[in-house]
This record gives sequence, structure tokens and C-alpha cells, in this order.
Amino acid sequence: MIRRNKIWLILILFAFYILDAQPLRVDELFTKKHSFRLETSLYYANIQRRNNTVAPVIVGSGLGTYPVYTIPAIINTAQTNQDYLNLAFSARYGITENLEIFASPSFFYQYTNTSDTGFSSQNSYDFNNFNMGLIYQIKKEGKYPSLFIGATPVMIEKVISGGDQSSQIGKMEYFKNYSFFATSYYSVDPIVFLVQGGFRMNLERKFEGHRVKMGNVFSLSPMVYFAINPYVSINFGIRYEYKLKDRIDGKTVLHQGSYIGYLFGVSYEVNPDLMVSIDANNIGTNAYDVNSINLLFSYKVK
Repeated sequence: MIRRNKIWLILILFAFYILDAQPLRVDELFTKKHSFRLETSLYYANIQRRNNTVAPVIVGSGLGTYPVYTIPAIINTAQTNQDYLNLAFSARYGITENLEIFASPSFFYQYTNTSDTGFSSQNSYDFNNFNMGLIYQIKKEGKYPSLFIGATPVMIEKVISGGDQSSQIGKMEYFKNYSFFATSYYSVDPIVFLVQGGFRMNLERKFEGHRVKMGNVFSLSPMVYFAINPYVSINFGIRYEYKLKDRIDGKTVLHQGSYIGYLFGVSYEVNPDLMVSIDANNIGTNAYDVNSINLLFSYKVK
């Protein structure tokens, strides 16, 4: 009897503990009016390529302030394994109660092992890209779910290949990548149900003397956030992508296809102004597999 009472006491205390936990806060998704937020993210990805292509790999959701990463390709190689590290800085500002703008420069380092006709390795580092964007809140959460929309053009992008040492200098591309997205969430304490949908449009670009048109991408990510306690929350979900054909010099080199990846993350509120989160995800396509981890520090200045 005493043991049973202890079990019930533990369950009751745990229930109060969960009820006291706070769900995902709105200002994590959207910056309040006249508020300024600084973010630093460290993104690591391992990319295993399976196809011979001159096109770079584009990863990252591009949803909200999450950046897009363009990972350089190695010319005339069918098998490469790349370790890719990206450092990004973001500034977010709430102009009105319903409108936020943001800007983000990023820099990368990569190490590549090639195993094709022989074995070799190389590393490089450089400026990656600079993007700006906006998020607009159409509807606040109430009886029905909230709704946000936004757009992020990659304004400046450094394109580098690994074919030879001279190509390491690379070149600048302007406005070749655009992301459009919508986010909706609904809270049932201490759980938040969130859905993100996006469309990434890639324009034709020049790459190593070739005309490269990477396929546009449609994505959908249903996710669940769960508050463990007032400071820690976890999230998990799936990411569905449908990618159109890749073309080089007008010829199809990679057919369209759909892919499913898995998402998992943990967030910790250090104090009311500082949030730390880590997210892991993986996705595999018919050209490459990507496993990645993103560490984010978000600080509210005012």
C-alpha cells in the first residue's frame, strides 16, 4: 500500500511539473514590435554523393530565418564524402506587430574525400552567402491556428567547385535562389503542433562553363513541440520534399523525385533573453545523403 501511494504521488507531481511547463513561445518564431534579436548558428553536415554531377548540393530549409547552404561540387567524380561546416550570423527586427525583417551572412569550411578512379582529399573555406527576408503574421493563434508567411532571397552567393586549384577562387552569383514559406501552429498545453510548408526556386546559373538549372523544391514539415519543463522543450517531425529535374546545358541529369527525412531537436532557455537549441536531421535523395546538426544561439537585445 505504501509503495502504491508513492507511485501515485510521483505521478501527481510529474503531472503538475508538465502542466507548469511552457509550450513553444511565439517570440521564438516571430520577433515582437521594436524588438531586436541576434542569432548565431553553427551548422555541420556530412554529404555522401552517389552521382557524377557538376551541380552543387543545396541543403537547409530556407524556412523563416533558417538559411540555405550551397555546398560546392567536385568535377568528374562519382563518389565523394564531404564534411561541411557553416557559421551564420542573423539579425532580426520586428518592424510592426505583424512584420519582421532579417538578414544573415554565412561562411563555410569543407573537407572532401574523393574515391573514384583513385583516392584524394582537399579542403576549402570561404564566404558562403548573404540573404535577407521577411516574415508576416497573417493571423495570431486563437480559436484557430496561427499563420505566418515569408520570403527569403539569397542576395549574394559564392559559387566554388573543387575541380582544380584555380576554381577555388570561385565567383559571386546574385539572386539565384528564392525561398517562400508558410508556418502554422496550434497549442494544446504543453504540446504545440506546427506545420511548415515551403517552395524553393532555383534560377539557372553558370558553373564551370556549364548552364546549370537545379530543380525547384516543394517541402512540407509537420512537427510536434513538447515542453518537458519551463526551460526545456523537445521537438520531432518529418520533412517531405519533392524536387523537380536537374538540368545541365538543357539536358536532364537527375529526374524528379520525392524524399522523406527525419527531424529532432532540443531547446533550452538559459534566461528570458537567451535561447539555445540543437537540431538534427537527415534526408536522402537519388543523388546524395545528408545528415546534419545545427546549433543555434538566439539572444534578444531589447
